[in-house]
Amino acid sequence: MLLLLLMLVSQYETHIFWIMIWLKKLILTCLTELPVADLLEISKKLIVTDHYLGVNVLFRDKKHYSLLRIESGIDVDLYKLSKKSKKLVNKLLKRNGLFLVKY
Repeated sequence: MLLLLLMLVSQYETHIFWIMIWLKKLILTCLTELPVADLLEISKKLIVTDHYLGVNVLFRDKKHYSLLRIESGIDVDLYKLSKKSKKLVNKLLKRNGLFLVKY
């Protein structure tokens, strides 16, 4: 999943944030301005921790916005992919033995 995150950051204008529940409060934190190395390190830790609801990446292909949501390290949802974005994501996933499922 981190490869997918890295690909999106390198290919598109992105806005990255994570949502966390801490002491029964919902906390939203923006990670967009972090260097890529720091983003990947933080994402590794956040994605596998139960306290975090997920890492969200809002990305734009020209005028088309899409969303990647990673939860619990294994649940990944992609919303509103453009044809170009879907092609890139599918290519990366196939290289890693993964695939998209529409539901």
